[in-house]
Amino acid sequence: LTTPPYRSSSHIPENAIEIIPHIKLFPVKKFMAKTGTNIGNGEGDGYMTFQFKNIFGGGENVIFDATTGTRTRSSYLLNYSSPFFNNANWKSDNSLFITSRKIDWSSHEQLIKGLNNKLVSINLGNESQINHEFSVENILRSITNVSPLASNNVLYHAGDDFKTSLIYKFGFDSRNDRTLPTRGAYFSLINEISGIFPKFNTSKFLKQSFESEYATNFNDGDQILNISFRGGWLYSFKNTTHLMDRFYLGGPNDVRGFFFNGLGPRNFNDTLGGDVFLSGGISLFNRIPFVSKESNFKLHSFVNFGRLIPLDKNEHINHTVKELLSEPSIGAGFGLVFKHPVARFELNFVLPVTAHENDSSRKGLQYGIGLTFM
Repeated sequence: LTTPPYRSSSHIPENAIEIIPHIKLFPVKKFMAKTGTNIGNGEGDGYMTFQFKNIFGGGENVIFDATTGTRTRSSYLLNYSSPFFNNANWKSDNSLFITSRKIDWSSHEQLIKGLNNKLVSINLGNESQINHEFSVENILRSITNVSPLASNNVLYHAGDDFKTSLIYKFGFDSRNDRTLPTRGAYFSLINEISGIFPKFNTSKFLKQSFESEYATNFNDGDQILNISFRGGWLYSFKNTTHLMDRFYLGGPNDVRGFFFNGLGPRNFNDTLGGDVFLSGGISLFNRIPFVSKESNFKLHSFVNFGRLIPLDKNEHINHTVKELLSEPSIGAGFGLVFKHPVARFELNFVLPVTAHENDSSRKGLQYGIGLTFM
C-alpha cells in the first residue's frame, strides 16, 4: 500500500509494499467517419458523418454531416466547436446548415439555410446541474413545392422568410437517466426574440416555451412514475405568425393516441400549428412479472393531454388562458417499453379519450422511438 504523495515517507510502515502505477494514455483518433440509419419521430433516414477531433490541440472539433431520408430529402451540416477562451466549462458551437424537408402534414416542402452560433455551459468536473445556452440564429426559410390541394393558409406563407433570433436556454437536470429516469427532476426554459434587424428580418416575434419532468420509483424500483408538463406561447408583431415558428403537438413522443402533429388548428388536410399550447402526461412503468427488475423491458401505462390553439390578439389574456385549460385532448393506453442505451422504444395500444373536431386521432397500436417522451 502507498500513502498519498503529500505525506512524508517516514509514515510508511517498514513492511509496506510500495506500488507505483504506470498509466499509458492512447490519444483518440483525430479522424472518424461513419454511416448509419436513424428511425424515430415518424421518419427514417440514412446519414454519413465525418469528424476531425482536436485539430489544433485545444479540443477543437469539426463535423460534416450529410443526411437523406423519408421526410428529410437532404440535410447538410458543417459544425465547428471548441472550448471558449480555453475554458472547458464553456463551449463555442458554430453551425452552417442547409436542410430540405417534406412536410406531409401541411402540403409543402421547407428549405432552410442558416448559421447558428452558440455559447454553451457544459459544467465539466463540478457538481452543478444547471446549464445555460446563448445563441444567435440567422436563417433563410422557404416554403416551396406547395401542393395544388394546399389550403389558403399554407399558400399565404409560400415564399422566402428571413429571421434573426437571439435565444437563451436555461436548463436544470438532476435525473439519473435521460431516456427512462427512475429519480430526479428536469426543467428547461427557452426564450427567443426575433426581428432584431427590422430592415432585413421578415419575422418579428417573441417566443417562450418550457419542459419539465419529475421521476420517482416505488417498491425498490419495481414501479417507476414519470410526470411531465410542457407549454409555450408565441406572439408576433405582424398580423400572423409564420408556419415554421408555431408549435405542433401530437404523436407517439408527446400526446399519444393522435397522429404526428395531429392536434390543433387545421384547414382541409393541412395542420397549421398553434401559438399557445399546454400538454402533460403521467406514465407508470412496472416490472414484468417473473423478469428481473434490472431488465430493460418494462410494462407501460399512461395518460396524456394536450391543447394547442391560435392566439387571438383581440381577446383578453384571460380568455386565452380559459380556452387553453378547458377541454384538452386526452389519450390513454398501455404497452411495452425497451430502454436502449441510445434511445427508448415504445409499442403501445392507444385510445383517444377526448378529441376536438380538427384533431387527427389514432386508435390501436402506436410505435415510438426517441430520447424524450411525455
